[in-house]
Amino acid sequence: MRKKKELYNYIFRLDNLLPVLIKHFQIPQPHKLLGIKITLQQYLALNMLIKKGRCMVSDLSKNLGVALSTMTELVDRLAKKQFVKKIKDLKDRRIVWINLTEKGTKIIQEINRKKQKYILNVLEKLTEKERKLLIDILERISQVAKRIEMKGMRI
Repeated sequence: MRKKKELYNYIFRLDNLLPVLIKHFQIPQPHKLLGIKITLQQYLALNMLIKKGRCMVSDLSKNLGVALSTMTELVDRLAKKQFVKKIKDLKDRRIVWINLTEKGTKIIQEINRKKQKYILNVLEKLTEKERKLLIDILERISQVAKRIEMKGMRI
């Protein structure tokens, strides 16, 4: 029973920490950085495209945990802003690839550059040992969470 109480104490502390970390390590309002109207979900989609290259809407939907219809609308808005372009597959016309445009690439690179500069300022305040410990723990948490997700654990 005592162990469970301790675990709930950690959950409480994590619940308080996570919003702060997300606020400071993820850019919640990218439009404030560059004066460009872009939502967090649009930023996440563009960021995935810059990391993975071209994707299908279904890939973006799955990776971001967003309904396919929602992702389709999001991609349409990004295409209207000329941040992405949709290209039909030459071999299978049912497949539509989503690619970053030059404009989309520049915007996501600038947002990420500013985000990295901020994170650098934070990490510089930690010792090398603290930085390594932080990353090691976050990687381990990520591994455990992915394993639980793959097993299909439901709450």
